[in-house]
Amino acid sequence: MELPEIILAAYLIIIIFGIVKGVGENRQVVIFKDYDDLGLTFLIPAAFFLIYIVSSRILGPESDIPFVAGFSVSLWLTSKLIKQTYTDNGNNILKTILALATKIPLAIIWVYNLIQILNPSGDSSVQRAKNRGGAMVVLMILTPIVGALIVDKTGSYFNPKSWIKGRRVGAGIRNHI
Repeated sequence: MELPEIILAAYLIIIIFGIVKGVGENRQVVIFKDYDDLGLTFLIPAAFFLIYIVSSRILGPESDIPFVAGFSVSLWLTSKLIKQTYTDNGNNILKTILALATKIPLAIIWVYNLIQILNPSGDSSVQRAKNRGGAMVVLMILTPIVGALIVDKTGSYFNPKSWIKGRRVGAGIRNHI
């Protein structure tokens, strides 16, 4: 194994360790406090991708402004997330680092795969279908893990329960969100 592969393997172990420490009744690390924390975390990569894609369509792909604008907004959102995660973990820096090392990659992977479902990459229709299917598998595995990492299933801005309120959704689904 070469050094980049070792670093990637070590980081994957850290993410798995964070997931293990952040799941269940005896959780030791708060990964996602509530749905609003989850929304803020997912907004970081989503804002970067949206700002970059929209502004590069307007300004052209050779401009550096789309990247700088997307990066600036994501950096500001990340600073808010770091402060909030630090507070949620009882002002413990090690728990905060573990929570951030777990939640940010999960958000990036989740948002990237959502984009792959909506707009898959590939040169042929067969390759795009294959990429879309792979992204769906990743989301089917990752979404329940992310859901299990949420401590308090409430939120005022980003709450799936309020989205399905009054709609014909089974009680089994509604009660487990």
